[in-house]
Amino acid sequence: MLLIRVCCLLLMMVSGSVALAAGDPTRPPLYHNNQAAPVYEPLKLTMILNDAGSLRAVINEAVVAVADEVAGARVVAINESSVVVRRAGQRLTLQLPVAAIRKDRDHE
Repeated sequence: MLLIRVCCLLLMMVSGSVALAAGDPTRPPLYHNNQAAPVYEPLKLTMILNDAGSLRAVINEAVVAVADEVAGARVVAINESSVVVRRAGQRLTLQLPVAAIRKDRDHE
């Protein structure tokens, strides 16, 4: 009888240690090795300014030139209707909305 009780006690201890080793299934994983990708603000090209051949752009309400940085993106090139930026190793082209492109200078 004593042997059965000892065996039952050992069986409960072993099954309890297995459950402890498994851990809490609702616990989130450890994130010390995982790095989350940075979250960037969306880029919105509002306007391209041409001042005596010097092109500047308005992106996210900031006036920028080539080599400037805005919202984690570096300005690579500014054209008459688009801006090329590089962010996180990717090359992005921002286009002006068609309604914002004005070629004539009669209204200035």
